Amino acid sequence: MKEKIIGIGATAKLSGLSERTLRYWESLGLIKPIRLPSGHRKFSKNMVKKIIAIRDILAKYNLRINDLITSSKFLQDDLLKDKVESPDVFDLNITLDSEVYEFAKKNGRINPLSGLPDALFVQQEISRRMDDDAKLAVCYIDMKDFKYYNNRYGYEKGDAVLKFVASAIYDVVKENGEKNDIAGHCGGDNFVIITNHDRYSKICSELIKSFDLLIEQHYDKEDRAKGYIVTNTRRGEEIRTPIMTLSISIVWNAKRKLSHHAQVEDLATELKQYAQKFPKSEYVVDRRTN
Repeated sequence: MKEKIIGIGATAKLSGLSERTLRYWESLGLIKPIRLPSGHRKFSKNMVKKIIAIRDILAKYNLRINDLITSSKFLQDDLLKDKVESPDVFDLNITLDSEVYEFAKKNGRINPLSGLPDALFVQQEISRRMDDDAKLAVCYIDMKDFKYYNNRYGYEKGDAVLKFVASAIYDVVKENGEKNDIAGHCGGDNFVIITNHDRYSKICSELIKSFDLLIEQHYDKEDRAKGYIVTNTRRGEEIRTPIMTLSISIVWNAKRKLSHHAQVEDLATELKQYAQKFPKSEYVVDRRTN
């Protein structure tokens, strides 16, 4: 008998959570809906039970979802974990499901933090597509002022943000890209998307929308209310840094021939300096010719 699945609206009503909350949990990799060809999200009976189990833990122990996924003490507490029906509820690793990702995993070219293909794999894939004269668009992504977030909240929460961004990038590429498009992690807060000329605009727009909607959840209530965090330099000077934004630099071969991955990276570095001048998340495209 085929398992019954229900939509995100009905799931929200059953669990007493908002649809926005469910999408955020999905972006963290804690829950996995079934995606229909129409793009709608559906949830299985077991997944709904898992959602309710997580909700009950948060309510009982007065926790936020970010406390749950970043606290090593919480994850090691058997009493708390026993409250959750499925042991993989805390698994934030991305499940890669295409031949390209499987090839990266098979060859040990996966970033251990994010679960995405690493810098070397990305470079090799860019080179391969240039050799094939493919229509190539490479989107380099980084978070503006991420280092100040690390200084304020610590590396453990910084890693949680990186996992969140990795998951958001992967999901956006999967939903809006083509089968062999790639989301990669070059290290630190530097991510990359390899797609084609027709897809980059939609992918980057959706990524910015998702990031801007959810990133504030990684800040304390007080910092969210202020709209900035306060850190200090080594000299003790106070610095105010706004909520993080995304800077995306897009290099493509529509108007110039690209011959080496290092050339692509150099062009992206130039664009990044321009992209980071914007006060909000933004993507910029290299429209120069040879």
